[in-house]
Amino acid sequence: MFEFNPILVKELRSRMRGPRAFVLLTVYLLVLSSVTLLLYSGLAGNIGSDLNAGRQIGKALFLVIAAVALVEVCVITPALTSGSIAGEKERQTYDLLISSLLSPWQIVWGKLASALAFALLLILSVVPVMSLAFLFGGVSAAEVLIALAGLVATAVFYASVGLFWSSVTQSTLGATSFALGSIILMLLGIPFLVVIFGLVFTSDLSTDLLDSALFIYLSRLFIAAHPFIALGITANQLDAGGSPFFEVVRTSSAELLVPAPWLLYVLLSALFSLALVAMSVRMLQPVQPIPAKEARAGRQPDAGEQGGAEAA
Repeated sequence: MFEFNPILVKELRSRMRGPRAFVLLTVYLLVLSSVTLLLYSGLAGNIGSDLNAGRQIGKALFLVIAAVALVEVCVITPALTSGSIAGEKERQTYDLLISSLLSPWQIVWGKLASALAFALLLILSVVPVMSLAFLFGGVSAAEVLIALAGLVATAVFYASVGLFWSSVTQSTLGATSFALGSIILMLLGIPFLVVIFGLVFTSDLSTDLLDSALFIYLSRLFIAAHPFIALGITANQLDAGGSPFFEVVRTSSAELLVPAPWLLYVLLSALFSLALVAMSVRMLQPVQPIPAKEARAGRQPDAGEQGGAEAA
C-alpha cells in the first residue's frame, strides 16, 4: 500500500494550519495586483485609441506580471526551505530526525516537496492575473506556458539552494542569508560578467572564434543561466515570429540550430537542483561507526603491551 512521506505530511500540515501561509499568499497577490493596476492606469492614459492599443496594453501587462511574479518567487522560495533543516538544529530535534527510520533522501525530499507545494500554489495564483492580458490580446498561450515553466524551474532551483544552505549551516538566519546572497550573486554576477567580457575581451578575440559553434553554444548556455535574461530573450524571439523551441544563429560559415533560452534555463535549473539535493542528502548522512575489526586493527598498543614487546 502506498504511504505518503511522513515528513511531507507533517510539513504541509504545520505550514497550512497557521495564518502565515495565507498572509504570505495575500501579500503576494496584493503586490502583484497593485503593480498590475498601476501599470494599467498609466498605459490607458498614454496609449492612443488605435486598433493596436489593446494588444500593446495586453503585452505590457503580461510582461510586467511575469517579471513581478519572478522577482517574488526569487525572494520567497529560498526562504521557504532555508529553515527546513536548520530549524531542526535550532529546536534540537535534528538528532532525533536523523536517528529515525527515515533515510536522508526521504527527509530531504519531504522538506523540499512541502516547500515546492506552497511555491506551486503561489505560481498557480498568478494565472488568473495573467489571464487579464488575454482580454486585451497580444499574448499567446505559448508565452503563458513558457512563463509558467520559467517560474516553476526558478522555484525548484532556488528552493534547492535554500535547502542546501539549510543542511550546511546551524541557524535559520545564516541559511537564509547565504541562500539569498547566493541568488543575488547569480542574478547580478552573470550580467556583470557578460558586460565585462563584451567590453574587455571582444575586441581582442578573432572573428573566427566568435563565430565558432563552441563559442556560440557556450555563450548561449551561460546567458541562459539567468532567468530574467533567458525569458526576456525568448519573449523577443516570439515577438519576432520565431520558434518557441529553437533559434537559428547565422554565422559567416554556417547556420546553427540553438535551443531556445528558456529550454536551456529549465535544463540547467534541473541539473543544478539535482546536484544541490544530492549534496544536501550527503550532508544528512549520519557518521558511520568504525567496525570492531578495523577498530582493533587500528588501536594503538598501551604501555603494558609496549613493555612486554621490549622485554621479549
